[in-house]
Amino acid sequence: FPAESLVYIPNFVSVPEAPPGIEEGDYFLFAGRLAPEKGIATLIRAAGRSGQKLVIAGTGEEEQALRRLAEAEGAAVQFAGYLSGEPLTRLMAAAKALVLPSEWYENAPVSVLEAYGLGRPVIGTSIGGIPELIRPGETGLVAGPSDPDDLARALAEMAALTPDQRATMGAAGRDWVRRDFSPDLHRERLLDLYQSLGVMA
Repeated sequence: FPAESLVYIPNFVSVPEAPPGIEEGDYFLFAGRLAPEKGIATLIRAAGRSGQKLVIAGTGEEEQALRRLAEAEGAAVQFAGYLSGEPLTRLMAAAKALVLPSEWYENAPVSVLEAYGLGRPVIGTSIGGIPELIRPGETGLVAGPSDPDDLARALAEMAALTPDQRATMGAAGRDWVRRDFSPDLHRERLLDLYQSLGVMA
């Protein structure tokens, strides 16, 4: 498709007026479907190599294999099962960071925006649209996909920060979401597009 025929309208999330005020825990969080392309095996290896505690929220066909891998790697991994709504929100709000270790071309994961909205930083892989949603050193960190050593480096680097430093990263992400990924701005972008196409009078 010619570039002039494409219009980019990003996803949006609703952000509460104030962060939830939940005390930071001692773990990193993955939340999503347990499938090979999500890179969870790489994340478990990285957690083991960096000595970081990992909570995995989700279910899927890879769960039993991932449990065996965590045991074999000696990684401190807790499988929390499927969560949504308030339980998932609280778990994410208390994480040191949300981790997206994807090994396929994610487009624009809403979970990144949700983590920012809760004032938490994000670690993601440099594939697809993920790095477009992370400002390294400001809102999170980026690691290479399918690279447990580089992901372990990012986990250790994030863990070495103070809670206040991680909170500052999360706050920067929260400000970014409130400014550029709000429901109101999303509606305005859609309406502007419709009007430019002559759909609306």
